Amino acid sequence: MLEQEYYLGVDAGATKTTMLIVNSKGKKIFEAKKDNLSHRHLTEKQFVNALDEIASSIRFNLRFSCFAFAGLDTEEEKKKITKMIKKSKLGKIIESNLVVVNDIETVLPSIDAENGAAAIAGTGSAFFAVNKNNIVKAGGVGYLLADEGSGYFIGLKVLKAAVKSNDGRGKKTILERMAFNKLKIKSVEELVDYIYTGNLKKQVAGFAPLTEKALEKKDKVAREILSSAVDELEVGIKAVVKRAGLKGNFKIALTGSVFTNKFIMNNLNPRLKKLFPKAEICMVKNSVIGAAKLAMKRSK
Repeated sequence: MLEQEYYLGVDAGATKTTMLIVNSKGKKIFEAKKDNLSHRHLTEKQFVNALDEIASSIRFNLRFSCFAFAGLDTEEEKKKITKMIKKSKLGKIIESNLVVVNDIETVLPSIDAENGAAAIAGTGSAFFAVNKNNIVKAGGVGYLLADEGSGYFIGLKVLKAAVKSNDGRGKKTILERMAFNKLKIKSVEELVDYIYTGNLKKQVAGFAPLTEKALEKKDKVAREILSSAVDELEVGIKAVVKRAGLKGNFKIALTGSVFTNKFIMNNLNPRLKKLFPKAEICMVKNSVIGAAKLAMKRSK
């Protein structure tokens, strides 16, 4: 009797990491959430130690593994990460049977779509489309060069609006009080001390949810911020669809915390349906299944 084979998918987002093991039929066998595995925020030693911890959870014969990282932009980064994985105890388990990709590449496999468009908008953002052999990307190059429409994008606008409201350079907004209350502070000086220490991107993105609460209180600045995020998400999706040459029936997969915002979806959905009337808009709650499915596909 042949030994059962298993496949590992790891989704390493900007703020959290999820691992999933499936069998040869794609059935979920094991799933766990781990601390941040971002290659941007960990030293090599910390990264390898985190992988060693993952290895301690695995009791399966892994045929192939797929590691998906947020903000993985260059071939040089892929080589560096692959080398670090192979150094770890997990690397010893999977040997050389692995692939390292940008996390945006796992979204379409999550819904079993060969062709289509995908958008991630969590802490950061990225856009992706596939049309047969034509693969295109947009954004996904870090918070200094991109991340439009993301939690970081929204959170930064919240903080800037709060500061401008406080010092008189901008409109008064309830976001000022909400931001201060969130941190239990009373001044911009205290805000500065918080923002410029620790994981900047994660900390800034943490202010994005305040827009929903402010919008409930009819705050105009919050509406403007969320509207600008909708604009950016539309632009990103439209760009990759056009460049990939997608037409007619295809899927648009959306994943990430920003897409759970009701204002965002109530305004983005109609725009996408107007632009692409035959496209099917799909919400992906957890793209780690896409990483596992990609591992299965790449193993063949």
